[in-house]
Amino acid sequence: MTNPSQNDLLIHAKGIYDSESHKIRPHDGLLVSGEKIQKIGAFADLAAENQHAKQLDLTDCYLYPGLINTHVHLEFDALDDPRVDFLAEDKSVRFLRAAKNANIMLRSGTTTIRDAGSTWELLHLQDPSAGDILPMPRLQLAGPPLTITGGHLHWLGEESDSMDDLVQGVRLRQKRGCGAIKLVVTGGQMTPGSGAERTSYTVDQIQAIQKEASHLGLPTFAHCLTTQGFVNAVKGDMDCIEHVACFKRNKQNQLLERIYEPEVMEKFRGDHRFFMKGITCFYHNLDPYRSGEKEPTWRETFFLEQEQRMVNIFKNVVDLGLTPVLGTDAGTSHTYFEETSFELEIFVERCGISNAQAIDIGTVNSAACLGLEEVTGQLAEGYSADIIAMRKNPLEDIRAFRKVEQVIYKGSLVEPL
Repeated sequence: MTNPSQNDLLIHAKGIYDSESHKIRPHDGLLVSGEKIQKIGAFADLAAENQHAKQLDLTDCYLYPGLINTHVHLEFDALDDPRVDFLAEDKSVRFLRAAKNANIMLRSGTTTIRDAGSTWELLHLQDPSAGDILPMPRLQLAGPPLTITGGHLHWLGEESDSMDDLVQGVRLRQKRGCGAIKLVVTGGQMTPGSGAERTSYTVDQIQAIQKEASHLGLPTFAHCLTTQGFVNAVKGDMDCIEHVACFKRNKQNQLLERIYEPEVMEKFRGDHRFFMKGITCFYHNLDPYRSGEKEPTWRETFFLEQEQRMVNIFKNVVDLGLTPVLGTDAGTSHTYFEETSFELEIFVERCGISNAQAIDIGTVNSAACLGLEEVTGQLAEGYSADIIAMRKNPLEDIRAFRKVEQVIYKGSLVEPL
């Protein structure tokens, strides 16, 4: 007999997803007690045993674990040039936007997020009173990334060059409340002068960061746009590699070109560490040309080709054995906060991933990447009650995630978008 609580919530669903079998469970009832899932079973039996519980009728919906986005930038505005806008704004405006963006993500069905680079001010979002003012998802905040002087994202306020600087930087971030450590191992496209195709840190430096972060219990992730950056990050034992862009500078048009080097990458076959691709980052910038609304110039044609290469690289890296996670880079140019599930659609529709595999990427894989595999990412007894309800079944139509009818985060009802 379940111990009665006035805060218990009994949900009657059309179906409940089981992450282990990748099927809809035979049971239609889910009992939430406080912040956690207490029991899953036949609704009639649970109702008889828990007559005190408040009931929620979702018999026209399938229940799934809330999505997890491992790479966003809450302070960015997702407009044409977020860096320019960021630098022009007062920090109080950026903080308000970040809170709003986090709320949008929660209401769209993303119940856990990792911010992949911000100012120190963003850490105040973790204050419980902030969540009382505006509901937000579970937050894992990395604060300012570790980057070299003049490196990618240095304009967030921090630069680190020496080994001592890097180790101290890890300790400082743990002290100030960061939940993860982000390292920038190459330049980036959003930071003029950083050289997206250049490598920033040595293997020894990366290993020192990883060792210190591991000692402090913090997961690590590395911004990586080149093959050499990937090699260094893997040899340095970073927990998750971001982007895996494999960029080189095209000597004819001076644009960045994705070139997968199988003779190099094959050396890492069987490595199961996490990686985040972010295929939908900047994706909407090419919508008019992809749809045929506008005639592409040679430049857009080149970028569309690079987009297909990005899809192919994702397939190649999965084939090597690395574990994909869900990250969109929301906040960058026209990469929107309410579109976490769009990445899953691309995995299925362009990368050949099954619906069940895509769901794993957006839930259990991403939870493990954040070190939260025993907390969230699946609907099971003892896990956080992070639940989304949809009329359509994502196992049959991955686009079902676009329309969430109900969001529940830590057992509390959240008004969906």
